[in-house]
Amino acid sequence: MSLKAGDKTAATDMSNAIYDQLDHNLLTDDEKSKLKSEDLKNIQDGWRKLAYSIAQGVVNYLETNLEIVGVQTRGNVNASVSGNTNAGGTDNHTHGVSLSATHNNVVFTQSNDGTGHIK
Repeated sequence: MSLKAGDKTAATDMSNAIYDQLDHNLLTDDEKSKLKSEDLKNIQDGWRKLAYSIAQGVVNYLETNLEIVGVQTRGNVNASVSGNTNAGGTDNHTHGVSLSATHNNVVFTQSNDGTGHIK
């Protein structure tokens, strides 16, 4: 899942999820029915902007400050070397060399060297 804040309409992404909770939790259906249509629309428009502001703040904060540690993955490493030797000296001749190896189930552990990006 990627970190997407959405936009001020709160129609998609994280802002939509936040808006849905604001709309569900801040006024009951009974309270909504007692409001003028225009007033409810203005309130919900404010919640959409608030939801987007919260979502964008969360995304910005996580992208700047999130640190992931202890991640491991497993895979195979294939290595090969080929070419010619050059003996040099008085007996100047070459030999073909071809080496290959596969190491299976190698565990790679995150180094936490400060590079990378979350999105």
